[in-house]
Amino acid sequence: MITSSKPYSLNKLSGFVGDDPQQILEMVDLFIQTIPPELTLLKNSASNNLYDEVATVAHRIKPSIDVFDIRDALQIIRTLELFCRNGQNLHQVSALVDELVEKISIALEVMRGELD
Repeated sequence: MITSSKPYSLNKLSGFVGDDPQQILEMVDLFIQTIPPELTLLKNSASNNLYDEVATVAHRIKPSIDVFDIRDALQIIRTLELFCRNGQNLHQVSALVDELVEKISIALEVMRGELD
């Protein structure tokens, strides 16, 4: 069976922590544990039009998305943070959050599957 390319890459992470498999596993596990509650907070904040909070959460998780090179989510999170910080296109925020959550959830699912 041929598998499609992963929705994330560990190349940047390896660059930061070296090729220590144990440390990479710990970082993947930390990502799996910490990101879902942040996504829930992001969705709740967007639902309640708390755009400053959306921007804060987006800013907080952006480095993790970058280090795991979740390509499909990088531009979305940058746009989301920009819109919320500048008060622009706020009508698009909920859709962007939903799209972001979907992309990151796919990456999380693949990561969990690989850890098992």
